Amino acid sequence: MVHIVINGCENVDVQGVRIIAAGNSPNTDGIHVQLSKNVNIIKCSIKTGDDCISIGPGTKNLWVEQVTCGPGHGISIGSLAKDLKEEGVQNITVKKTIFLGTQNGLRIKS
Repeated sequence: MVHIVINGCENVDVQGVRIIAAGNSPNTDGIHVQLSKNVNIIKCSIKTGDDCISIGPGTKNLWVEQVTCGPGHGISIGSLAKDLKEEGVQNITVKKTIFLGTQNGLRIKS
């Protein structure tokens, strides 16, 4: 379902990672981040059938730069608020990222 999960972590650097899954493979998120802070995802290539990077509740200070993303859904923030007491996300930065053949590019799911 997910290649890399960053859950409940602090001060994580993911750099130079290459993730490949078939473009028609469902639920194959490349990197999922939730309940974590100070995470950097830099110079990665993520080709999956779902989200390149999925950003879940409780994510704070996420920096995404120079990522090549696609095919798939792109980078997704959400689905948030499944639970009324769920934490939101704060300070998400995406820079110099290339979306190739994605359905959405960068999206916020609510």
